[in-house]
Amino acid sequence: MLAPGSEAVVAASERLLPGGKPDSIGNRSWLATVTTDAGRFSVRQLDPAIPAVRVELIQEFLLQPELQNATRLVASDRIGPLAFDARSWALGSACGEAIVDGQWATIHLPSSLDLEQLGSIAAALAVFHQSGMNGSILARVPHLKLKDALSAARRSLDLDERRLAGEIRKESRARRWLSSARPLLANAEHAIEQADFLRSEQPVIAHQDLWGAHIVSEPDGGYAFLDCSRIGAAPVATDLAQLIGRNGAWSDDRVEQVLTGYADARPISPVQRRILPWLVALDAIPSCGRLLVRAHDERRPLSDADRRTVLQGADLQLELLARLAAEFVPPPPRQRRRPGRHTGLAQD
Repeated sequence: MLAPGSEAVVAASERLLPGGKPDSIGNRSWLATVTTDAGRFSVRQLDPAIPAVRVELIQEFLLQPELQNATRLVASDRIGPLAFDARSWALGSACGEAIVDGQWATIHLPSSLDLEQLGSIAAALAVFHQSGMNGSILARVPHLKLKDALSAARRSLDLDERRLAGEIRKESRARRWLSSARPLLANAEHAIEQADFLRSEQPVIAHQDLWGAHIVSEPDGGYAFLDCSRIGAAPVATDLAQLIGRNGAWSDDRVEQVLTGYADARPISPVQRRILPWLVALDAIPSCGRLLVRAHDERRPLSDADRRTVLQGADLQLELLARLAAEFVPPPPRQRRRPGRHTGLAQD
C-alpha cells in the first residue's frame, strides 16, 4: 500500500517512466522507485523552494555525456508548484542512512567509513570533478566564497547556542560542542584570511552534499554520488573536507588516504591541503549543532530509537571537532610570572 501523500510522486513516475511499476519506499511520501525493462529508477519530489531555473541547471549538469560517477537525471516534470526528478538507482547499498523528517527534508547523519574505502571514494570524486568541468555550467552555478562559509558557520553557531542554552547548562554534549567550536572558529578566521591564494586556483563543480547516504557502491567496486541538487563552483578541498569530516574522525591516516586517492586520479595543490582542516571545521560545527538541536527539539520530538541515532551521529562529529581543536588550535600563551621582591625579614 502506498504511503499517504505519495500519489503525486507515483503519478509523476508513470509519466516519466511509462510502463514501469512504481513502489513507495517505506513511509517516504516524496520518494518512489520504478522498475522498467531498462532498469530501476528513483523518482523524488524536490523541495518546491528550489527555483525552476536551478532544477534545469542540475538537469543540464547530470545529462552531460562525459559525466562519470554521478547518477543520471532521466527526466523531469512540473505539476503546479511541485517538481520531480528521476534518476538511475545505483546498484549496491548506501554507506550511510537518513531519517525522514517531514515531507521534504531528511536529517543527514555522519557515518563511519572504513579506511580502505576512503581512497577509492576520493578517486571517484576526482573523476566526478574532472568530468564535470563544463565551462558554461561552471559560470552559472553559485560560487562558494570561503569568507561567506565562515560567516554562515558563525551565524549557525550563535543560533544553535541560543537554542541549546538549557542543554549547555546541563548536558555534556552541548558543552563539548561549544568548547571545541568557539576556538576552532576563531582560528579558522585567521587561516581563511590568509587563503587569498585560493583565488588563483581553478574551482570545480563540487557536489557539496557528501553525506554517507549520498555515496553508493557499484558492482565493479567503484563508487557513485547521489543527489547533486547542491552543486556549485568551489575549491576542490570543499568536497574533500566533507568526505573526511562527515564520514569519520580526523586522523593523519584518514586524511592521507583521501588525499592520496584523489591525487592518483587528479592533481591537488598544496594550498588546497593547507585549508582542508579549517573547511572540515566550518562544516562540522553547524552539522553537529543541527543534530543536537534536533535531538532536543521538544516541539517535534523524535522516537527514542531515532533520538539515539541522532545523538550517535552527534558523537561522531564531537569526536571530530575535539581532535581538530587538539591538533590545530594553539594553546593559550603562558602567563609569565614577574619576579617580586621578598618582603619578609628573617628573624633569629
